[in-house]
Amino acid sequence: MSEPDHHCPGCGRLTPYYARYPWYFCQDCVRTATDGHGRALEFTQDGPEGGFAYRREGEDAWHDAGAVACLIKGRPVIVGQARFGGLLAEPLHSGPFEYRPHNLVDLRC
Repeated sequence: MSEPDHHCPGCGRLTPYYARYPWYFCQDCVRTATDGHGRALEFTQDGPEGGFAYRREGEDAWHDAGAVACLIKGRPVIVGQARFGGLLAEPLHSGPFEYRPHNLVDLRC
């Protein structure tokens, strides 16, 4: 049985399917993330144990976070680390967080 197709919800690009992350954004779309004022955001995993940090375009300092709520193409998303490393962005639903990451930073407004 073949794996189902996955299309990035931001650009529609066909990407590998992962059952754990059925609605993830491709890395090209992650690089277009902005805060609520339209400022570009950058994300990184820092340190050998992982860790997650962000900064706004033009800033020198990185800010530690558990995850960041922001926008990709005007759509609310949550960006953080995937379970076994790597950056992960998924759509943010409009209801309350079912799982609220420790140290969630909301940059949507």
